[in-house]
Amino acid sequence: MAYKKTIFFILLFVSILAASISITGSEFLMKLNSNKNITIMDYDKESGKQMDQQIFENIPSRKYLVIYDSKKEYLMDSKRYIQNILDYTKKEYDLIDVEDVSQINHEYNAVIMVIEDINRLKDIDNLMKYILEGGNVFFPYKLEDVGSFSSISRKLGILDSGEYVDASGIRLLDNVMIKGKGFEITERRLMENASLTVTLTNDCKRYAESIEGTQLLWKKPYGQGNIVYFNGTMLDDKTSKGFIAGALSLLEEDYIYPIMNTKISIIDDFPAPFPLGKNKNIQNEFDGTVPEFFRDVWWPDMLELSYKYNLKYTGVIIGTYDDDVENITPDGFHLNMKDLVYYGRELLNAGGEIGIHGYNHQPLSTQAFIDQELGYKPWGNKDVMIKSIQEVNKLAKKAFPNYAFRVYVPPSNILYPEGKKALLESNTDIKIVSSVNNGDGDPDSYVQEFQVSADGMIELPRLTSGGENSDENRWGILNGITAYGCFSHFIHPDDVLDDNRNHGKGWRELFKSYTQLNKDLFNNYRWLRAMTASDGANAMMKYLKCEPKYEMRDHYMKIYCNNFYDEAYFILRTEKEIESLEDCDIEKIDENIYLVKVNESICKINYRR
Repeated sequence: MAYKKTIFFILLFVSILAASISITGSEFLMKLNSNKNITIMDYDKESGKQMDQQIFENIPSRKYLVIYDSKKEYLMDSKRYIQNILDYTKKEYDLIDVEDVSQINHEYNAVIMVIEDINRLKDIDNLMKYILEGGNVFFPYKLEDVGSFSSISRKLGILDSGEYVDASGIRLLDNVMIKGKGFEITERRLMENASLTVTLTNDCKRYAESIEGTQLLWKKPYGQGNIVYFNGTMLDDKTSKGFIAGALSLLEEDYIYPIMNTKISIIDDFPAPFPLGKNKNIQNEFDGTVPEFFRDVWWPDMLELSYKYNLKYTGVIIGTYDDDVENITPDGFHLNMKDLVYYGRELLNAGGEIGIHGYNHQPLSTQAFIDQELGYKPWGNKDVMIKSIQEVNKLAKKAFPNYAFRVYVPPSNILYPEGKKALLESNTDIKIVSSVNNGDGDPDSYVQEFQVSADGMIELPRLTSGGENSDENRWGILNGITAYGCFSHFIHPDDVLDDNRNHGKGWRELFKSYTQLNKDLFNNYRWLRAMTASDGANAMMKYLKCEPKYEMRDHYMKIYCNNFYDEAYFILRTEKEIESLEDCDIEKIDENIYLVKVNESICKINYRR
């Protein structure tokens, strides 16, 4: 009898254990999980720690003067991007047309000359006197070799000049950009400058040249001041804003500016309904179906990469690839619940986030698209767009009922104004739109800046994309980190399946390239904080709201932060030796470049005397 009881209890225990394991792996338990993500701050209502306004207002401002030539329309893009960088780096500045300039005085710490003809300035001697007496001037566009140019060219660092040339590519000779020394772009299609062939004086510090050796960026001391000169035309390209920030950082002895310090990796179309059956592009490496490939090869590789190189993925759900923009029903989905739960759970367990890509892959617009080759259909009206958003949100909520899906990535980075209104009126948790910062000339692209728009939507653009460790991507990464302290990137799982996107490469070769991109990123910028898109949005808003001022002396710098939250991050460029710190931490991240973590609204950096 005792023997039978023992057998009974053993069988009962095994049955309970089996049931427990079954339940643990079931969709039921996934739905019970409380996957509540972080709270998004209210940009308009929330404020950080406020400084005593009398103290804050009495801190002298460091101001720049931007002189531009309104008669030259082609210079206006350069002017706009320079203003954009000054805004993000929280530099106060005045704008003045070159025709209205009478005198330049030392009210300004630096002057930026967005002109091409120096003869348009009424008093060139006044400008040179300003520099001689300790002023700093940046020329972001090559000057024409006409008129009075020859009388000041030696002072600009030009010993001799020749013909204008088309200077292709770029080679960074020093760290004008953070960890950029030695970087090269060799392809003319990616970068070209109209430049003057020059021989520089011996006292010039060279920072960049073309692949053929044409000098592009240098710094020249003149009297007690400095001249930073760019001998080219590429700063009218939005992708060069980090280069602008780096060039500006060369102007002053101690140069500091705030950054976001974020590292955001988004996977578009994931989870998604993968094609059934096999695919020729993976057959040489994997003898299985497409869904099996993504489950057994692609996703394990991506997870291992995230653990090794400190990535937190934000995946965005798409319900179907059908192009029906009229009949929006739950029956239209091809993404099955099992895959949604499995991949969603895996994302969350890895510290990631789940967002929304769309009911289908048709961008939210009721208008015909400019680029008809994309083959997209416009939606009939705003209501049907709202319904599509609500249906995919309901699908996601079935898998994760306690989770707030806050991030929206527009299909093909296209979002028209009426589509954005549909998002706002969808009565979902969507608060963040993540499209692109540079549309690459695509007239349909929803191009964003890092900001909170007037309608309250948080704009969190991506700066780079794809799995290629290409010159184009590496240039984008350099610019994003130098300008904003931000890496913001996206890829697609189905790149390997697409003949136009895989460039004839299989998964192993594609993954090797993507691994190298992330390895280099990790090794060069270990200080970047890996974040989900929602975390990144909060970090961005704190960065935008922070109002810094600086008290600079020979032997110390004080940083004052109005609207201070729990911490703030800055980039400091200085050749001085740091002796001690008060209420901040410092990490050297490149030669003469430091990451400053501010822990209180007032902090101090003491230099060795």
